[in-house]
Amino acid sequence: MPEGSADDTADHAAARLPDAPSAFFTALVTEHFVLQTARGITVSESSTRAAIYLTTLSSALVAFGFLADTDFATGYLAVVIPVVVLLGVFTYERLVQTSLEDVVALAAMQRIRRWYGTILPGAPRYFPVPEDRIAPNELLDIGLRLSWRGVFFTLSSAIAVVNCIVAGAGAALLTASTWAPSGSLATGVVTAVLLAAVHGIYQERRYARVLGILRSDIRERRRERDGLTP
Repeated sequence: MPEGSADDTADHAAARLPDAPSAFFTALVTEHFVLQTARGITVSESSTRAAIYLTTLSSALVAFGFLADTDFATGYLAVVIPVVVLLGVFTYERLVQTSLEDVVALAAMQRIRRWYGTILPGAPRYFPVPEDRIAPNELLDIGLRLSWRGVFFTLSSAIAVVNCIVAGAGAALLTASTWAPSGSLATGVVTAVLLAAVHGIYQERRYARVLGILRSDIRERRRERDGLTP
């Protein structure tokens, strides 16, 4: 199929619509609704996954309480801690993905909101375009954090910290039972801190990649608005 034929077909189909502007507005409102639904799904999934992980961890700790004074305690921890840590890693990865999906969906909703402000001369008053950090929170362009420290205040980071502590406890128990009991506490602390740092760096890079694309799009739109592009 020749290049551009799909776009030509779409243009011809749009030309045959009896009221193309009305059809476009309806499609835009539908897209806005779909994006809002997608955001709700990401929030719901994130809450569910975090609850599953924390419930699994708390159940494992309660079960350990019944076995702590028995000969099965060590074997139980040897099995449960790796399982909980793996579940935490999978949960953390998906929480990062859903948070980025939410960011992208909200950025798309902001683009639609800007278009609403161009329908009538007085519309920008009701659909203001934020230009700085003083704008109301719900109108801010997504991803313009003042500092990289914002990455530590997300749900994925909270789960990561808890999981790193569990991994550190596992490393401390392993060290105490095999190599150097006197250094088990230091081993656990170092393991937890290093893993938390790795999780934070990973999440910051994932955010930076997506937010870089969104910022480029924002700069391009501002250049077009100011007449700086041909």
